[in-house]
Amino acid sequence: MLKRLAYLLLLITFSIQASDIDKRVLIDGEVLYTEECQKCHDNSLVPISDGTSLQSLDDIRWQISTCVTALGIFWMPNDEEDVAQYLNHDFFHFKITPKPDS
Repeated sequence: MLKRLAYLLLLITFSIQASDIDKRVLIDGEVLYTEECQKCHDNSLVPISDGTSLQSLDDIRWQISTCVTALGIFWMPNDEEDVAQYLNHDFFHFKITPKPDS
């Protein structure tokens, strides 16, 4: 019984820590998106998606990387990933896939 209780507490602890990390990633992604991406993607100046071009989380990652490179935005790779996770979580809802190694 004591082992089960300890195991349950351990699971709860890891769940709380994981959700904190996810929240931080989503918050960071939203801030970066608001500060940089909405310069072009606000008020439909440039649509986020035409409904056909982005079909996966990897497509979102590719599009973000393309914009960052083309516009000379100085982001770290984890910044790009945070924005991808935020956009996927709040707008696209694609299956979560690990980021491929570059």
